[in-house]
Amino acid sequence: MATRPVTARDDAHEGAGILNRPQLSVIAADMVDLVSSSGGWLYDRARAGWTVNVLVGAAREVRPLTILGATPVFADATSILEATDAFAVSADLLRRDARVCEQVLRLWNAGTTEVTVWGTSWPDQLGRRIDPVQHRLSVAARAFKARALAAARAAHQEVAATETLFDLGSEAFRPLYPV
Repeated sequence: MATRPVTARDDAHEGAGILNRPQLSVIAADMVDLVSSSGGWLYDRARAGWTVNVLVGAAREVRPLTILGATPVFADATSILEATDAFAVSADLLRRDARVCEQVLRLWNAGTTEVTVWGTSWPDQLGRRIDPVQHRLSVAARAFKARALAAARAAHQEVAATETLFDLGSEAFRPLYPV
């Protein structure tokens, strides 16, 4: 019995475009904080099929985002939150920007969007501190994070095997495990 090659028609995957991929929107205060605190997690999400859109305040160099598989977004901080499946933000930015914090609280209270926070300066507006979740980075995520840190001019920082994140919607969403 001979094997036959399987070919897909050109129009077979019309509905499988970018609109059907889950969207992760990220807002960060600066590139080094983003890459050092959550770069591996972002890479793992992008490799798992998520469209990762990142808005970084005052970022002139977006190469670290490209290395991690993320797309830089040049828009208003509140507009990036519309129609997203998941959202991640720096705790420091939440503490400093009342507009972003208000939008994040709205998303969190609606319960339809996964909200993830990284950082150590917990915003008082979010109430008690959420227990941290350790995201174990894939080997590829560690390698790409190291390259992204170098591109962000922070190559001196060590790439750990895990990143600490605060998942504000952990009951509703399954954790992402690297393969």
